[in-house]
Amino acid sequence: MLRNRSIPLERMGARLWLGGVNDVLEGKYDLKQTLKGIPKPEPVVLMVHEPDFATYVKYVDLQLSGHSHGGQIRFPLLGAPVLPVMGRAYPQGLRRIGPLTLYTNVGIGTIWVPMRLNCPPEVTLITLRASAV
Repeated sequence: MLRNRSIPLERMGARLWLGGVNDVLEGKYDLKQTLKGIPKPEPVVLMVHEPDFATYVKYVDLQLSGHSHGGQIRFPLLGAPVLPVMGRAYPQGLRRIGPLTLYTNVGIGTIWVPMRLNCPPEVTLITLRASAV
């Protein structure tokens, strides 16, 4: 469990940091502690349950989130009529927010109402590759 901490992953002389913050809605998160000790040029993948926390994230390359279930029920042209707090701005998919890339997975489960409409469940496979600098 990565609760307000990060760990380095090393391969062939390169390093990537994987970090996670504790629940944002419960107020138990500490982003500063999570990123403490990570050298600035090294890439960071941050796991945050609530996607809208991306607004406050700095010095991170990729944020992976869930929480919103994509709204579960989505209407054409209208989108999701109900979204949870901290899951309204970025409820699903891939986004760029300044230098940050955010991916919000809609998951495979449901909350409140046990159904989905126009929001199929998903399991996402993300492949990270080194940039060709």
